[in-house]
Amino acid sequence: MDKYFEPINKIYLSQTFAETVDEDKLEECLHVAMVYAETERAIVSMGDSIRNCSYCFYGGLADVLGLSMEERRDIIPSLYEDFVFSRADMEDLAHRHAHELAFIHYTRLMNADERKDYVLSDMIRIRDKMGEWRQVRHRMFPLAGTSDGSYWLNMCVYTLCHDSPDTAKIVNMHTGECRILTNNDYENILSPRERAVLQLIGDGCLSKEIASRLYISINTVNRHRQNILQKLKVGNAIEACKVARAMGLLS
Repeated sequence: MDKYFEPINKIYLSQTFAETVDEDKLEECLHVAMVYAETERAIVSMGDSIRNCSYCFYGGLADVLGLSMEERRDIIPSLYEDFVFSRADMEDLAHRHAHELAFIHYTRLMNADERKDYVLSDMIRIRDKMGEWRQVRHRMFPLAGTSDGSYWLNMCVYTLCHDSPDTAKIVNMHTGECRILTNNDYENILSPRERAVLQLIGDGCLSKEIASRLYISINTVNRHRQNILQKLKVGNAIEACKVARAMGLLS
């Protein structure tokens, strides 16, 4: 699993699910995923947070990217599609991580039915079978949740983009409202003090220097560090700075 998504994976897997898998609902969503792959010539991966796996469908984009037959498995033991991530631009993956965090932050208090109205749309550069960069549109649909509001089935659809690169946005498919992701969608994820600590980390300051500049103890700095890693769902300060820059939280 890509390093940016291993921590965020825990968001989904650590949920307390109110019920077990609804097999009828799962079959309905699998059919939706298959139709997207066939009609849009897309690669579709639908993550199942209860079973910690993904159900995958391969349209024409799989041929463009040169996915081998070994990579084209119907079910993979992960919520994330490494066969896409391994071909993607690393900076774009950092941005995609930031966008998914913003989407979760925006929809987390909605019930499962309300959440189904929303889709996350962004762009990612992926190398094709000839080694050339291709612009690919990624969309994430929360197809199904549980009665307690947990995320269960999230469908990711990848299609070639034949127009100009687009900005990341959250779209309400019921009302047509389009929310372009900006710094405002990320700034509440970290407190002002945490952003100040992270800015100094990004500037190369050690904990002792950060404590001196902000007039706080080293223990407080370390507590802020841990909170930052947990909130941004990353493994270390370097990754935190990359994701925060993708969010526009750092200068």
